[in-house]
Amino acid sequence: MSMTATASSGSFLADMVLQILLFTGITMLCFGTAVAVGTWLLIRRIRRSSLLRNGLRTGTLTVRSYTKDDAGRRLARQRLGLQRSADATGRALAAAFAEGRPVGELPLVADRLQAASRTLDEQLKLAEGEPEPSVKRSLATSLAARTDQLNRLSGELRQHLMEAGYSADAEQLELAGRHLSREIEALQAWSSSYRGTPGGYGTPSGHGAPVPPHGWLGAQPRRRSAPAQRRPNPSRS
Repeated sequence: MSMTATASSGSFLADMVLQILLFTGITMLCFGTAVAVGTWLLIRRIRRSSLLRNGLRTGTLTVRSYTKDDAGRRLARQRLGLQRSADATGRALAAAFAEGRPVGELPLVADRLQAASRTLDEQLKLAEGEPEPSVKRSLATSLAARTDQLNRLSGELRQHLMEAGYSADAEQLELAGRHLSREIEALQAWSSSYRGTPGGYGTPSGHGAPVPPHGWLGAQPRRRSAPAQRRPNPSRS
C-alpha cells in the first residue's frame, strides 16, 4: 500500500511539473509574440511617420558628426545641415499657407529644392561609405560647396516666404521664384555633370573638387541692353 501511495505521489508531482512547464511555455510564447508584434508595429509606424523617421535620422547623423573620422564627421554634418534646412523650409511653407499669404511660384520652387536636397543627400550617403580615405576626404571637400549652395538657396526661399506676408506684390514673388528656379537648374546641371565624369568624383582623374561650369549660380552672363536710339534734334533740321 505504501508503494501505491508513493507511485501516486510521484505521478502527481510529475503532472504538476508538466503543467508548470506547459504554463511557462505558453506564457513565454505569448510574451514573445507580443514583443514581436509590438516591434513590428513600432517599425511600421516609424516608416510611415515622417516626423519619427526624421527624428531617428537626425539622432543617427548627430552621433556620426562626432566620430573620430574627420571626413565622415564632415559628411554627416553636411547631411544634418541639409535635413535641418529642408525641415525649416517645410515649416515656413506650411506657415505661409496657414496664414493665407501670397506665395506665387515658391511652392513649386520648394519642391524642386527638396528634390535636389534628396539627390545630394544620396551622394553624401554614398560618400560616407567610401572605403578609400583619400577619396572620402576629396568627396567631403567637393560636396561641401554644393551643400552650402543648396542651403543658401533654401534660406533665400524661406526669406521670400516670410517677406510675402509684408508685401503682396505678385510680380516680385514671380521674379523671386524664377530666380530661384534658374539657380536650382544650374545646380542640377552641375550635379548631372558631376555624376557623369569618368572618375565619378568631379574631375577626369576621379580626384579633386569639381569646378562649377560657366554661369553656375549667379555667375551667368548679364544681358546687354539695346543701345538707345538718338532722337533727331529739331534745331538742326
